[in-house]
Amino acid sequence: MKNVNTRNRIFSLSALLLAGVLAFSSCKEDEAVTPTVPAKKTMTYNYAFNTGQVGAGTAYAGSHPTNLTATLLVEELEASKSKITITLNNTMTGQEYMIHAHDAADPATTPNGTPYNESPNVNVLVTHINGNGGTMSSSQEVMMSFDDITANYNGFLVVHDPTQAISTTNLTTYLIVGAFAR
Repeated sequence: MKNVNTRNRIFSLSALLLAGVLAFSSCKEDEAVTPTVPAKKTMTYNYAFNTGQVGAGTAYAGSHPTNLTATLLVEELEASKSKITITLNNTMTGQEYMIHAHDAADPATTPNGTPYNESPNVNVLVTHINGNGGTMSSSQEVMMSFDDITANYNGFLVVHDPTQAISTTNLTTYLIVGAFAR
């Protein structure tokens, strides 16, 4: 009887050991099959209504309600591309908001002495949003890396007043103006 019990114990221990080895080795195999995907970077920037934050004499002058705000979201994509999403809050129903980026420039080199190139940079952001009385968004994929946009690009975000003629030189017609992705 002792030999049978000993044999059963050895068999049970061997089976338990084999099960443990199989369980451990299958965990290792699962870990090797599941690749680690690095998280994509994102940054959000908030912009307030233009009350003259960028300098004396630049505050908005017009009839648009002053509760308009903007959020700029920059998302990293693959292959050194990014997605830029602009969201406007408290838009006016039926109004088309022109939104874009202007590259920073030396005022001595621009035709009208502006601290930015007066033509929008279509490679960074040029879009429009049709207002609905609330919140609306627009996105654009760009051929710039996340780091280039958030650390290296030197420019301005501009949201034009849809109730006035567009001017690229009169900052008092800008509803929102500020450093791009800063």
